[in-house]
Amino acid sequence: MTPFYQKTYVAFWILFIALLGIFGYNKLIMPEQVERIQWVLLAIQSVPLLLFVPFLLKPTSRTFQWFCFMLLLYFIIAVVNIFSPGMYYIGLAESVTVGLLFTAAMMLGRWKMRGMDKVSD
Repeated sequence: MTPFYQKTYVAFWILFIALLGIFGYNKLIMPEQVERIQWVLLAIQSVPLLLFVPFLLKPTSRTFQWFCFMLLLYFIIAVVNIFSPGMYYIGLAESVTVGLLFTAAMMLGRWKMRGMDKVSD
């Protein structure tokens, strides 16, 4: 792997874990009442992301493209959260993280498609 591809791939995983952390904070720590339903909502929000993990460990350009399409839905939800009362900072953190994750996934998929992920002699 080229050094830039490798750094972007590491940043991708850091952002992926950060997004899951934001979801966990939003659903489990932030609400005034922690109920059982919060665990269900966290699962509904996180499982679609976690389904991509096996495919992202052995990535192809097609995997990154589908991941980007799915991230667009998360971005829509994050923007709606920005305008919800009391959710401004969480929505802002979600939208910035999703935007950076989208950009990293898009660039990784593009480089993978062009074969720029391999070291050239």
